[in-house]
Parts: sequence; structure tokens; C-alpha cells
Amino acid sequence: MRYYSKKGPIITIITWSLLMGLFGTIVILLMNGIDNSDSLFGLIIVSISLVFVIWLWINTYYEINNGDLKIIAGPFKYALISINEIKAIESTKNIITSPALSMDRIEIHYNKWHTIIISPKNQIKFINELQKINPKIVDKTYNKNSINKSVM
Repeated sequence: MRYYSKKGPIITIITWSLLMGLFGTIVILLMNGIDNSDSLFGLIIVSISLVFVIWLWINTYYEINNGDLKIIAGPFKYALISINEIKAIESTKNIITSPALSMDRIEIHYNKWHTIIISPKNQIKFINELQKINPKIVDKTYNKNSINKSVM
């Protein structure tokens, strides 16, 4: 089952500002003309950056399949985690770079010391799906509708 990343207002504003800036740069470069290799190189780099940001925005998701959690961010296969290795899930507002398009995030603790931060649109359904596969996952999130409840 595939869960797309929630898109929060802060990251939406940042992303769309970046997209408008990149698009505006392309327009300016084209209006001034491609008269040398530097202009062409700049146009190529800015165009690739624009496509990359759009790809990240459209194609960031988390997939539960065959006992694994696959995390995809644009063109990158970010992580493949065995759901049976997940120990706990907790709410976080950590701003660290992660495959999450919202500040409404959850941090997944797996293996012995590994963590990853993601932001599925429907966190309750996502956590419940993980807990169906691994009922030992401790839910430390703020939601009250998931299967396992723990004291915060």
C-alpha cells in the first residue's frame, strides 16, 4: 500500500517559491538569449534543478509491501526497512532534512540505533498498517486511534 507524503504549509511555501525562482531564471535566460556556453550551461543546470524539485514534490511516498517499508523521495530510493525491525514510532517536529514534505512528522526507530523521519498524509492508517505486520511497534505518537497505545 502506498502513502504519499503530507504537504505542509511551510514546505509548500518554500517549494513553490523555489519553483517560481527557478522558472523565472529560465525565462530570464531565454529572454536574454543563449549566446555562449555559459548561458547554455546555466539554462541546463536551472532546468535540471526545476525538474528535480517537481519530481521530489510529486513523487515522495512511503510504500508498505511484503513486510518492508520502502521510502521514495523523487528519484531516490531513500530507504528499505524491514517492518519487523521497527521498534517505535513517535511524533516529531524535528526540522532535520528528511523525505517529508510537512512539519507534521513521525520518527521511525528501527534496528538498534537507526531512525528516519517521514510525513504520511494519513498517519493513523499508516501506523495501523505497520502494526498489523509488527504488533510489537510502540506507538508514541499523539494520535489516539492506532492499535498499540503507549504512555508518553
